[in-house]
Amino acid sequence: MAAPWLRPSPGIVGREREKRLLASLSGAAPDRGAALMLWGEPGVGKTSLLDDSAHHTDCRVLRIQGAESEAILPYAALADLLLPIQQYFAEIPKVQREALEACLALSGKPSVSPYPACIGALNVLSAAGQERPTLLLADDLHWMDPSSQQALLFVARRLSSERLAIVLTLREEHRELGARSGLPMVEVPPLSRAECAELLAVRNLDVAPSVCDRLVEISGGNPLALLEAASGLSTAQLRGGQPMPHLPSLGCELERAWSLRIGLLSAETRKALTLLAASHSSTAGALQPALAIQGLPLAALSPAEQAGLVIQTVDGLEFCHPVLRAVALRQAPLEQRLGAFRALAEASSGTLRAWYMAAASTGPDEEAVRALVEAATEARHRSAFGESAVAWRRAAELTSQPDLRAERLHQAAADAFIGGASFRMAWCDEALHLTEDLRTRSDIELLRGRVHIWQGEPSEAHRLLVEAAELIRGKDPARASVLLAEAASAAVMAARIGAAAEAAEEAAALVGAPGDWISTVILGLVRIMQGSVSEGKSLLRAAAPALASADPIRHQQLLILSAQAWNTAEDRREGARLLDVVIKAAAQHSAPAALAPALAMRSELETWAGRWSAAYADAEESLRWSEELRQISCIGYSLACLARLDAVRGQLADCEERVDRARAEAGSHHIGCLETYLTSALGLAALTRGDHAMAVEQLEKAFDETHRAELGNPIVVPFAADLAEAQIRTGNISRAVEVVSWLEERARGTGLAWPVATSARCRGLLAQTAEEAETHFKAAVCTHELTDVPFEHARTLLCRGEVLRRFRQPTAAREPLLAALKMFESLGAGPWVRRASVELAAAGMLPGNRRVPSGPRLVDRLTSQELQVARAVARGLSNTEAAVSLFVSRKTVEAHLTRVYRKLSVRSRTELTRALTEAGLAN
Repeated sequence: MAAPWLRPSPGIVGREREKRLLASLSGAAPDRGAALMLWGEPGVGKTSLLDDSAHHTDCRVLRIQGAESEAILPYAALADLLLPIQQYFAEIPKVQREALEACLALSGKPSVSPYPACIGALNVLSAAGQERPTLLLADDLHWMDPSSQQALLFVARRLSSERLAIVLTLREEHRELGARSGLPMVEVPPLSRAECAELLAVRNLDVAPSVCDRLVEISGGNPLALLEAASGLSTAQLRGGQPMPHLPSLGCELERAWSLRIGLLSAETRKALTLLAASHSSTAGALQPALAIQGLPLAALSPAEQAGLVIQTVDGLEFCHPVLRAVALRQAPLEQRLGAFRALAEASSGTLRAWYMAAASTGPDEEAVRALVEAATEARHRSAFGESAVAWRRAAELTSQPDLRAERLHQAAADAFIGGASFRMAWCDEALHLTEDLRTRSDIELLRGRVHIWQGEPSEAHRLLVEAAELIRGKDPARASVLLAEAASAAVMAARIGAAAEAAEEAAALVGAPGDWISTVILGLVRIMQGSVSEGKSLLRAAAPALASADPIRHQQLLILSAQAWNTAEDRREGARLLDVVIKAAAQHSAPAALAPALAMRSELETWAGRWSAAYADAEESLRWSEELRQISCIGYSLACLARLDAVRGQLADCEERVDRARAEAGSHHIGCLETYLTSALGLAALTRGDHAMAVEQLEKAFDETHRAELGNPIVVPFAADLAEAQIRTGNISRAVEVVSWLEERARGTGLAWPVATSARCRGLLAQTAEEAETHFKAAVCTHELTDVPFEHARTLLCRGEVLRRFRQPTAAREPLLAALKMFESLGAGPWVRRASVELAAAGMLPGNRRVPSGPRLVDRLTSQELQVARAVARGLSNTEAAVSLFVSRKTVEAHLTRVYRKLSVRSRTELTRALTEAGLAN
């Protein structure tokens, strides 16, 4: 029998803070959802806290336990969670239901992405919570399979409107997983000396104070180690009547105590215990066939149960603590371990058989390799890329032929990359050392390049890809073209426009006229960024038919690059259309990998068009996705978009905070124009608040960076007119003229409207007479009226009014100043509104002469998420369709929509659509 103090206790000693936190979490579930991550060392009491929470809550309790032995089984933990509530599958959208069924092996259909299953899991749990508030307890998250981890963390980050609380636990050495999740984390610390004494007393142990002190020192306050140490002492030793033996501390003490107990068992029981430790299942039905192959009955484990090493469960036996499984395996001789794995393989099938065979192999084993390849292929079929990656990796380890081993390592690395897991660049390096086959090596280098791009290291990606293309060029020009096209894309990200042009030109030349359309798109973008806008647009038009028929998921990046090209060519309508294709496809297929860059770029378009609330919403959504998917370059890009919006709205502290964060998180990666974006945002913020010297300092830095990058298109980072104005206002006229001259030359070279209008505005500021100024301002206004850039138009009108007033024409100044004021008010550009108001007053129009604005528009009171929901509904989407498009639950959409109706004082979807249309925010 187990010692009485080792049996589960209905109560829990200490932990008042943790219990209050968990009670608050589950108590709030009827009104709002939340998630919490508990972490601490093994045996510290995390599971006991979950037990206590389950015992005291009024919520429905769903509980799953990670098992180290099941970490290779795709979606094993998610299946344990969702299959008992499978009745709610009928309540979720078809695409999500089918994805869940595919991932959980309930159908034979493939799953192209894990995200439909993630959002499906959220909606299933949301439906369960609507019926009854639900508490989900997920113990040992670190031992769950990667696909289940991804799904649980996806759900845990989207609970604000759900009747669902989630508590997850992690061991101390895996707390980095929790840190990456972004969830609130709470450490479960060791017990105090007084709590240790109370725990010993609760377990009916009479312990002398000096002995208690020694036990606390040995255990470090770890409850499990404390009780295990106490269990090895006699009554006399506990009372201090006999000396205590020398005891090691904490983990060593646990292993020593368990090893001693295992050593006292019979050879038959130790053999059966080894098989239990090796098994991925502890059910009697799974254990008995393997035990029988080894000539053992299930009863052989009874002495281990009596020794307190294993406990009986509803359908089998399990170790009393997860750590004990590893101790039992380490204790067993090698041949005994291998025999256990062979018996389990013989008694199993499918993925389990493959892994048992692999565990029983000590060298190359083609039969085990074939089984692992099948397991990897099946996991990939279910979008379980983390599991398929480790299966490919183990298959490679058991493969003797070097080229084949290299290809399997490449497959492992590719699936690890697709799955978003921690990418093992070492697998690619190892594969490259194994093979001299140029095609295999070029495929590996292509993957390495893409990883460097994803990690925000585009310059390194460009170098690797160009070198790989040079090696394969003579043998396989098509492969070389793909590598060079990717290298050009990386160089664009790195703002090395000359290098991008060279790579793109070579890629197009390798496949011959009329050229590969992929290379053509990238070359078109490069030409537009260089300033050869007409040539770039011709290239984009040539690639348009192929791009129109391209798979919007497979070719997401090309669609985004094409949108970027059209945006910088001032065809923002076509840019917006392409981005909408990407965003819509991402929603339809629940494939959000491209959402972050697409939303950030759409935010730029909305900023140009004066829809700043929509721009904020898109940029903040982009930031959330780039954080979740760990897209470093997009984190910087999203923050830069937000910083520019903060700058024009006069929110200096927010602007500086975003710039600091972008530099801290992405600055060391030297991502293309990012620093130019950030510096120019600080310059614009300084110009907005009237600190012209600071504006000059920041914008001159940006101007230098632009020239170093060989950017000939002033719209890529549109700040040259800001620099010229700042120089004019500081009295540095000669430098202002230089900048304006450059802007005029770029206007002629590119044929773009923005440099025409803004250079004319600056010429108006430089004019020596009212007549000269009016000539330039009229030209600027005429150009503005051909484009949809209200902020720049309003700035031109403001400057025009200022100059007219300076030339003593206050009456003439009022009309442009009043028009500028109205535009700034509609944009929500507070500092610019104040500046225009001051100028109007100086021109003789006091506040009493016009209607005082009533304050911010109602739509500006919406949060970014509320605005995203409102815009989706205004497009005619149902609540369910809006939820699918935004990767949230229907309940979240309903909650946001309720707040939107209240804030906008509308009562129907029709009124909501009208309100957004009037504000210029409806798509």
